[in-house]
Amino acid sequence: MTSRKKKPHAVPVAASKPTVTVNPTRRTDAALHPASRLDVIVSRALDQELEWYFGYAESALRREDVGMLPSYAVVRILATEPTDEAIRAKGHELARTVKACLHGLPGRHASVLRVAYTPRRWPRNVVKAFDTLAPVAVRLALAEDPWPARSSRAGLEEAVAAQLSAGLVQKSGVPVGRLRAQAQRLFGSAVVAYMAARSLDASGVGLR
Repeated sequence: MTSRKKKPHAVPVAASKPTVTVNPTRRTDAALHPASRLDVIVSRALDQELEWYFGYAESALRREDVGMLPSYAVVRILATEPTDEAIRAKGHELARTVKACLHGLPGRHASVLRVAYTPRRWPRNVVKAFDTLAPVAVRLALAEDPWPARSSRAGLEEAVAAQLSAGLVQKSGVPVGRLRAQAQRLFGSAVVAYMAARSLDASGVGLR
């Protein structure tokens, strides 16, 4: 996997062997099976938005310093008010909007999205087995309470990912198909719930 270059809409993540970073871009295409070109635009804008929020904007908002935007929003603002002040104002507005939508989601949907979009590195064969849904599959492999109200289980997740990796290498009965299907179902439901809360549409570049 090639290293990601610094862009205005993304947070670079350093490469580390033998792990790889899951890139969530376009994962909603597979989760929602968009039927039209406009649906694809919406799903990709959603990917950019959630990756931006969990990878950068959530922590930046706590500092009241949201100075970057997801790329779909950059395109829109460059067509209207391409100033640092306008970008910063839009960044704070968008971050608060996403935060409110996530907090209003029912059930475990927000936790699933956080797990799926928080930048992490996983063993290569785990990513090969589960692709972009590797973070969700790893969380499902936790024996107890995989969806706590607040996720602070990085160390435990790393241990479970290592166990999954070893099981895949040894071909010791890791239920890849079942975990993948569960992860796909949970992620798809979470995306649909977020889209409903966010009022996504196909106008402009995909999001209001």
